[in-house]
Amino acid sequence: MKCFILVCLLAVVCAEDALRAVLSSPKATLGLYNDFKAKQHVSYSSSEDRLRFRLFRNTAKFVAQENELNDGAEYELNMFASMTPQERQSYLGLNITGHLPNSMGRLTLPAGFQAPVSKLWMNEGAVTKVKNQGSCGSCWTFGAVGSVETFYAQQAGVLRAFAEQEYLDCVYPSRDGCQGGWPSDCFKYSQKNQRLASLADYPYKAKDTSCKGSSTANGLISASIDGFKDVSPTEDANIQALTLGSLAVAFEVTNKFQQYKRGILKDTTCRGRPNHAVTAVGYTANYVLVKNSWGATWGDHGYVKFSRNYGNCGLFKYSSYPVMKSTGAKDSKPADAATVYVPTDDDTTPTSGPKPDPDCEDKAINCTADFCKWSDIASKWCRKTCGKCDGGDDKDCPSGTKRCDDGVCRHEHMCH
Repeated sequence: MKCFILVCLLAVVCAEDALRAVLSSPKATLGLYNDFKAKQHVSYSSSEDRLRFRLFRNTAKFVAQENELNDGAEYELNMFASMTPQERQSYLGLNITGHLPNSMGRLTLPAGFQAPVSKLWMNEGAVTKVKNQGSCGSCWTFGAVGSVETFYAQQAGVLRAFAEQEYLDCVYPSRDGCQGGWPSDCFKYSQKNQRLASLADYPYKAKDTSCKGSSTANGLISASIDGFKDVSPTEDANIQALTLGSLAVAFEVTNKFQQYKRGILKDTTCRGRPNHAVTAVGYTANYVLVKNSWGATWGDHGYVKFSRNYGNCGLFKYSSYPVMKSTGAKDSKPADAATVYVPTDDDTTPTSGPKPDPDCEDKAINCTADFCKWSDIASKWCRKTCGKCDGGDDKDCPSGTKRCDDGVCRHEHMCH
């Protein structure tokens, strides 16, 4: 029995997140918080700073706890780490009022059609760069535009980035679009008005301004939007629809999702209704790939992988996509930039720092170079990541230098 308990305790220690070791030291926690503010380019008054530090520390504890579960995804301290719940909410924007999950229907596909094992629309050059909605609740416009861009690219033969701002300004003329909306209302607007500007002609402002749709050039040159289709609320139906193009989808954002870094997400913490719209841009046998609208520094370069055969907080219940028809005109403008993100099924990432002896491993999980400044953590918990392995400390340093206690190669006299 004693041996069994010892094995269990060792397993807990070995599974400990490196962040947990930092949190055990008030001085190191404060240092990490100051590093976080510098990276995020934020500063606060002394009174507000105390509140923000408490929020940051609580988020750090949450991230360490989630990483220790080793559930297939990795979580991090990102821009949300010191935000209040109200501030976090402002980065969403799906207004589900009056909307129910899609009804069961039948997607018309060619006879004998079999969905391929994998379909990623960035491999077709049909996904634009990740965009950033900011703290305006305009996710519904980004979810819709991402779908329009892929379907238009197939019709026009050219990738075009379209204007979320036109939808934000014009779809709801009597209220502020930053207070939320619904993706298919965007498709209805474009069908009715037979237009949508390009992003270049109608830049994003992260606030609702006056509608300039009638005075801005139409970007839907080679194809127009002739309606939209809802997708049956099952994973199989969504996979089939993803073979046609990217989808506007909705799901419930949780704290776990907001702190996501990489890996395949299985979120069991959702309890309410969908509150965020995004664009599903493909799938593999293991995950559905989603393009978010919080910039390329969030998550996996702006993307998130949702596990296949999983509920995913309502991801498959509200999907839709535009129906496009050719106009017969040629879009002769140069193509807009495609995303450079290349997803793979391999979610492991190489550790930063030197390549030490093969038997040397980090004692903690999720070590990063950020933790190497604290010598006790570098030498005890994150030896491999921080280059503190026996016989390997200096071998990757330039000639005439050594690896100092903070993991940085310097001339010996500069290590003190």
